[in-house]
Amino acid sequence: MSRRMAETASVLSFDSIPTMADVEATLGCVDMNQRFELYSGRLVSFAEVGHPCGHPVFCFLGLGCMRYYSIILEDLAFRHSLRIYCIDRPGAGMSHASDPDLYKSWTPLRMAEIVEEIANGMNIQKFSIMGHSCGAIYAMACALRLKARIVGTVWLMSPWVHLTLAKRMKWIKHMPTSLLKSTSTANLLYKSLAIAAKEPPSSSDPNILNYDREKLIKAMLEDNKAESLEGANNDLMVCLELNNSFGFSYKDVTLPVHVFWGTKDPVISREAVDWMEQRLPQCTLSIIEGGTHGLLWRADVVSKIFKGIASSWKLAEFERSLSQRWSIKQLGLNKHHPYRSSAYAPLQQAIQTSNIYESQNVYSSRQIFEDPDRF
Repeated sequence: MSRRMAETASVLSFDSIPTMADVEATLGCVDMNQRFELYSGRLVSFAEVGHPCGHPVFCFLGLGCMRYYSIILEDLAFRHSLRIYCIDRPGAGMSHASDPDLYKSWTPLRMAEIVEEIANGMNIQKFSIMGHSCGAIYAMACALRLKARIVGTVWLMSPWVHLTLAKRMKWIKHMPTSLLKSTSTANLLYKSLAIAAKEPPSSSDPNILNYDREKLIKAMLEDNKAESLEGANNDLMVCLELNNSFGFSYKDVTLPVHVFWGTKDPVISREAVDWMEQRLPQCTLSIIEGGTHGLLWRADVVSKIFKGIASSWKLAEFERSLSQRWSIKQLGLNKHHPYRSSAYAPLQQAIQTSNIYESQNVYSSRQIFEDPDRF
């Protein structure tokens, strides 16, 4: 049983099996059902999970998913001192649908504007981003539009790239639009989420995603349908680019991108992620042997992402501390040798390695600067 579920459950042991009432109580808590009013007057629902004082991370879930799915990230986020914000896209969950007059002009870049409004309203100056499946489109839109506010790498799992590269799903674009927007199609999409959740847990980290998945999925699917089915249809229209294109190209994103892809993914082809690795300015591809499309449920994958995000924040904090304590003159640098020169690469490496992140010893930025050779 997770930390949050143990707090709301009728039993106090983390080893106890949660009942359906426990699951419903967890999904019904305040943090999982927040709303934010945009400048337009429309309301957007979102969830917060993880450490209450952790570094902010905006997580974009896959096609048809709503904020409730972020609960599976709760324990790992808490462990790595991260605060996960999961926003329901227009028409999903309790988020109001897009203005009908603007619907046909909707692109993922508008989601970046929503994220910016929420970040400003909550006084979040810097944040990290991650995305799964269809959510990768919105994560990359934020990486392009909000580049200056993003800390570290853009983390993607089983990312949707483009229909021309999704060789296994090209047939779906030939279906009538009226059928794609039907309730039966949305129901079919939600059932596919339950299949994705069958991704086997990682034995290397048994304390994460420790839920009775059958009960959790059942509760989330029921709440999904009760609140809104429109969000799943909207996501499908975006993926198929039936109304508009994405409004940008992944190749325009200059931030570092790290992609995780499973060899047994039935949706995203190897050609698609290879295209990202070859065409993006900074892209790293990690192949998960035996992994399916539901990598969000893989503890080992999520753990690597959260560890990378936490490391990026440590590096950012170190750089900020160094810039505050040392002037350019004190560092002995000039305009031809900026701080990020190769001469100081060992300092950056020291922050990212286990010497700083995983060691039980705690080093201050002053110690690192005064004696870099010890690292």
